[in-house]
Amino acid sequence: MVELDPSLDRALIANLGDAGRNNDAALSENTRRAYETGWRQYCAWCRPRYLTPLTEHPEQIATFLASLVPSGDAAARKKLSTVKLRLAALKHFFREAGQGLDWKHPAIRNQLKGLARNNPVLVRQEPVQALGIEDLTTIVAAIVTTWLRGLRDRALILVGYAGALRRSELVAIDADHLQAVDGGYEIWLGTTKTDEGDRDNVCVIAETGTSLCPVRAVNDWMERAGVSEGPVFRAFDPLGGLKHTALTAQSVRLILKERAGEVGLDVRSTYRGGKTITAPIRWGGHSLRRGMATAVAEATDGDVTAVQRAGRWKTPVTALRYVEETRRVDRSASALVMGGKRKTSD
Repeated sequence: MVELDPSLDRALIANLGDAGRNNDAALSENTRRAYETGWRQYCAWCRPRYLTPLTEHPEQIATFLASLVPSGDAAARKKLSTVKLRLAALKHFFREAGQGLDWKHPAIRNQLKGLARNNPVLVRQEPVQALGIEDLTTIVAAIVTTWLRGLRDRALILVGYAGALRRSELVAIDADHLQAVDGGYEIWLGTTKTDEGDRDNVCVIAETGTSLCPVRAVNDWMERAGVSEGPVFRAFDPLGGLKHTALTAQSVRLILKERAGEVGLDVRSTYRGGKTITAPIRWGGHSLRRGMATAVAEATDGDVTAVQRAGRWKTPVTALRYVEETRRVDRSASALVMGGKRKTSD
């Protein structure tokens, strides 16, 4: 740690402190945690091999990436998305240390291509289940709101769905982020995954007047829980007392999974190869975001711009990845063109 000269101007010392805090805040907490995990794993791999972590040799990085997908141990193989996350972690710490390395070197680039080609099952990541409007209605209707936990969960699910929010955005909402506007709330999202946190980074949720009204749900929760400042969506302690700290992003998935399981939406059956296969439904924090994207696509007859605007996506391509409708068999090109349901002229 650098020791500052006591004679330095106090304002300069304050500026240096601010600069350090801003630098630390450049990455989200989740990203920082993932990078630190990746760096520790890499250092642990280097240590018994007597290798210097801050290497000048791209081949060393390529060999580490290969170690994440061992050919002789299927259970230990990481998904390609995890391999890329580990690579991003190494890039970050190399930059922080001022160590240069050619990250586009063929040894690294070809290693990623080879891993993908030799392990296709690790490339495809099954998306989480989009929460459809019917399932949303079923889940919300079953939540008992005579208890604070039920009020919180109902508000969490409805606000997350209505705003097409990422789980990190949802749990980061503070009371002063809610701005009452005509017919609903404008929610400032602060610094998010794709936005640096200017005041235009907002989403709007409407007062619908139905059982799925996110505005009424969040108002009921905040009033009953006495939340007037600080995090809106808070955790409970083991004795049921309300904490002053916000829920973790992981809690969104756990709450949705629990509430879906209470109404039997934890498994689904598909018919394949003459057999009925039952598998658990993969609920996640993104189920709310994907569900709203799909609902907007259906309500607007596939208007990509409307979907993009609802989820604040930068590009139409990214927005379409979230639409469950694009993966449905009955909406596929073969079903529409070859399924005998084509429109005929009069």
